[in-house]
Amino acid sequence: MRVSTAAVQQSLLTQMRSVQTQLNQASTQSVTGMKSDNYTGVADTSYVLANLSAEISEAAAYTKVAETVQGRVDMYYDTLNSMVDILGDMMANISAAISSGSDTAYGITDEAQTALDSFAALLNTEYEDRYLYAGSATNAAPVSVDPADYAAITSPSTTDTSYYTGNSDVASAKIADGTKIEYGLTADMEPFEQALRALNLVVNASSSPVDEAALNEAYGLLETAVIGIGDMQTQMSTTSNQLDTVIDMHTDFQLTAEGIVSGMAEVDVAEALVSLETLSIQLEASYSAVAKVQGLSLFDYLS
Repeated sequence: MRVSTAAVQQSLLTQMRSVQTQLNQASTQSVTGMKSDNYTGVADTSYVLANLSAEISEAAAYTKVAETVQGRVDMYYDTLNSMVDILGDMMANISAAISSGSDTAYGITDEAQTALDSFAALLNTEYEDRYLYAGSATNAAPVSVDPADYAAITSPSTTDTSYYTGNSDVASAKIADGTKIEYGLTADMEPFEQALRALNLVVNASSSPVDEAALNEAYGLLETAVIGIGDMQTQMSTTSNQLDTVIDMHTDFQLTAEGIVSGMAEVDVAEALVSLETLSIQLEASYSAVAKVQGLSLFDYLS
């Protein structure tokens, strides 16, 4: 009887190498929780994984931009709200001065000066190291109501933006593919010019006797300015809602896409550990079988 162990031994060695490869892979998976440390190990889904990963990064970048803009929009809204309060108080003061019947309006010019300075300070609001109302010239305060920069205005008045040193560039941002929003405000916009001109008129109007023409013109300008600023507030509110929607959209996409990537690229660690144990047993059995075959002799089969 002729016995050859070469073929059997080669077959066992091939099987052993296969089990060893699987064992190494299972060991890596149990430690990392990933099917592979690169896309080569998941070649059947590598194209999808690569594209989803890129889109997740893009969505995260858009989210960051939208959140940054959201902070600026919120700051615009808050400052606009403060502006309306200042102008409302000034309108009440002017109304009282006009309706008092007195020839003298005590303190109204001082009140107007305080309001003018406060309003200018709001237009010089700095946020994230940038002046919000300066257009794209964000590194310098855009408004000065110092008499040297903003001369005294008398009634009847005309438009005057000499107080402004910024530019007319309106801030905008791309917050999604194909979606760009304009959200910026500049201090030379009409409602702001009207408000500052009205306050300048009162500061420089005669209070004894009362210059009713100047006060009436100032009141009308303030009334129009409040309406315009209210429209700006509505614009900021709408923009804020739009940003909320975009942020939610990007966040939902990231969560969904990350779940898909996880399902494609990650493994169940518990299952990987069970597989590791099973393959370890198989490898030990293969070692034993190979050792046994290598120890066989023809004489063991001769009678």
